[in-house]
Amino acid sequence: MNRFYRIFKIYVFSSILYSLCFLCKLAYANSIDINVSESRFVFSYDNSVKKDVFLLENPSRLVIDFQNVNKVIKQNIDYKYVKDIRASKNNNTSRLVFDINIVPNNFTVTKVYNLFDDKKHLIVDLNNSVIKSKNILIVIDPGHGGQDPGAVRGNIKEKVLNLRAAKILKNKLEKNGFEVVMTRNKDIYISLRNRVRIARRYEADLFISLHADATKNKNTNGTSIYSLSDKASDKLAKDLAESENKSDLIGGIDLENVEKDVSDILIDLSRRETKNSSIEFAELFVLTFEKNDIKLLRRPHRQAGFAVLKALDIPSVLIEMGFISNNSDLKKLSNNEYLKKLMHQVSLVVEKYFIDNPQ
Repeated sequence: MNRFYRIFKIYVFSSILYSLCFLCKLAYANSIDINVSESRFVFSYDNSVKKDVFLLENPSRLVIDFQNVNKVIKQNIDYKYVKDIRASKNNNTSRLVFDINIVPNNFTVTKVYNLFDDKKHLIVDLNNSVIKSKNILIVIDPGHGGQDPGAVRGNIKEKVLNLRAAKILKNKLEKNGFEVVMTRNKDIYISLRNRVRIARRYEADLFISLHADATKNKNTNGTSIYSLSDKASDKLAKDLAESENKSDLIGGIDLENVEKDVSDILIDLSRRETKNSSIEFAELFVLTFEKNDIKLLRRPHRQAGFAVLKALDIPSVLIEMGFISNNSDLKKLSNNEYLKKLMHQVSLVVEKYFIDNPQ
């Protein structure tokens, strides 16, 4: 009887020990596979694990702490946005650190269980990221200024709205890691030629001119964007370009003969790539604004010969934030909260443009 009892105790003890070992095994993921595709990070493992995901700045890092993991395996790593991967272990915590050349605003975490490979997947997506592989410099051009007020309606002057919006956009872009230069940061007159020269002097990666014009048709309203073309896409674009190009006449400079000494062939060769980049930005602008329910002008992307867009080697666009000749647009553009909303959307376009076109 005693012998039977001893055998029974050994059996029970062995069963408990086996169960504990089994549970311990369940608590530890044998390994975690890492796959990275652009700004998406996928971590795959067999068993449930505790994890903590967070971002660190200066320099930019994505950090994931896993509890009770034996090893990590790098599978497919896209090094477009990842500069380096480091791993360390302290007690039961395995830390993965990804040095990244983007500055994310935030991230989303998704947990997926795949029936086909019987694995759990942790997916981390970095959102609204700005490329930091080189310093990207944006020149913001608040239209008009000084003795050139631009469009005027009552006590509202276009030059004031343009500068107000430009300062908001500058602040948003700088927070996301861009370098920003403004052609003017106060109420002074800058010739169109010198606005372009400023962009060239700083070797800008993008030139954005901000405006809020007036038209004869009081019903014309909505935001729009213009890229350079020798031939205007329609009468509105032609009229706006002619009106804006007269700005230098106010300052005593005539632009008529600025480019007569440059051959047409050289201009075509120099502008081709820049023009395509400007069009790409404009099309992205329209898509972003449509998605976010911002009122757009009918046919929101138009082309015309704006003198301020004539930098041969810098993608350049002119944004008409709205028309102060229209009551609805005037009310919105006079509201700081609306300008912040508008410039936030512009900043999203800039970010996406440089993610798609790393420097």
